[in-house]
Amino acid sequence: MWLTGIMEVLFAGAMVSVVVDTGRARLGGRRVLAVGAVAAVSLSACLAEFLANWSQAQSGPVTATPVVSAFATLYTVDKFGALVILTVLVVGLAVAVYSATSVGERDNVGLFFALLQIIVACAVGLVSAGDLLTVFLFWEGVSISAYGLVSFERRDVSLEAAMKYFFMAASGSLIYLYGVALTYSAIGSIRLSELPLLLSSGSLGLASLLLMLLGLGVEAALFPVHMWLPDAYGSSPALTGALHGRVVNEAVLFAMLKVVQPLVPYAGSDLVRGAQVALVAVAAMTMLVGNLGAMGQTNVRRMLAFSSVAQMGYMLAALSTFTVLGLAAVAFLIWNQGIVKASFFMLTGAGGKDYEGAELDRLEGLGQSSKTLGVLFSSSALAMVGSPPFGTFWAELLAVEALLSVGTDMFFGLAVVLVLNIVLSIAYYFRVVNRVALVSVEGKEAEPMKPSFLLPPVALLALSVLTGLVPALILGTIL
Repeated sequence: MWLTGIMEVLFAGAMVSVVVDTGRARLGGRRVLAVGAVAAVSLSACLAEFLANWSQAQSGPVTATPVVSAFATLYTVDKFGALVILTVLVVGLAVAVYSATSVGERDNVGLFFALLQIIVACAVGLVSAGDLLTVFLFWEGVSISAYGLVSFERRDVSLEAAMKYFFMAASGSLIYLYGVALTYSAIGSIRLSELPLLLSSGSLGLASLLLMLLGLGVEAALFPVHMWLPDAYGSSPALTGALHGRVVNEAVLFAMLKVVQPLVPYAGSDLVRGAQVALVAVAAMTMLVGNLGAMGQTNVRRMLAFSSVAQMGYMLAALSTFTVLGLAAVAFLIWNQGIVKASFFMLTGAGGKDYEGAELDRLEGLGQSSKTLGVLFSSSALAMVGSPPFGTFWAELLAVEALLSVGTDMFFGLAVVLVLNIVLSIAYYFRVVNRVALVSVEGKEAEPMKPSFLLPPVALLALSVLTGLVPALILGTIL
């Protein structure tokens, strides 16, 4: 099946990347480019294969069970999952192209590109999981690969951030597994399609559902277990943030969507109402804490980390509606926020590859010495706050519409909180535009930008503009 074939190609590409890197003596200065080319070809082939089967995923859920057994790994992908897989592959390819000339000469460069492909493969598996055990297995694969990327710099601060991330993610995994155990105890199944059986399990069903969502929420960086994310972003390379922030967090949040999706037809039940109250409270706090935290940052990468927390809150708000429109809003937000945030992370590398290179003082005035950088930074900031003509405008509008469509005071209040938080985000993104693109610093000269540096962020921003000008290209496939 083409879905499992995509994952097999990526795992094979990861092994080839490591093998090619062993020939560093013969490859010389072309070593990084050669290893990066392997990753780019692997991801390009997977993207082409996926697009060739796009119509099949749109026509109805595609399901595959490699082995027939009670605990067999089950894969299933529908129109929402197809859009998220497309996001993961596009962002992964953009990061591979960007990294080929940005990662620099390192002993572990082969491992970096191998982890890049493994994390994309596991994210595809996570998005297409059809049962709770498959969700856990691919979630762990994503997490383990992410630990390696966060600690890639091998500095004390990156190792500390990786350890913090490890303990937080491990605790989330244990909470999730306990929820799965309760689910199996209540309904005798771990298949996502059979989760509606929890409706007749009373408080045990609600407890198992909330535990699974809480466990996944740790990796998705939801309040109050979000503080590992700024440290992880701050201690890893910009290209790692582009991949981690837009692949790992959003793939795990989509796993939360997969847990919620079977319960959508039963939105009036006591179990769903109890879950909604909890999710609404967490969503409101997550977006508020994320945006307030971002306002006080002087490092753009750390600011983007807190902004990512806020955007997880936007998605959770839409998810809490337990409606088809809410699920569509989550998938559309993942697509738009994914491509734009990845572009923004790549641009922070203009000031340097290390953490200090993303300080506003280092980036200040670069947009005046390089008009191209000024336009790209300004465009990324406008896209992040949902300004037309970028696709994030329609995504955030769809999320607000989903909240209002429920018609209750609780969701009307959450819609107001969401809109106010979007307005709040304008403040710190405008500060970046002002310092980078509008302020002129005497003697500030931007280094000439290689095409490989500019091509990925330009391509991702172009996709966002296309989505904004013709939203039906995406919305038509999920609504």
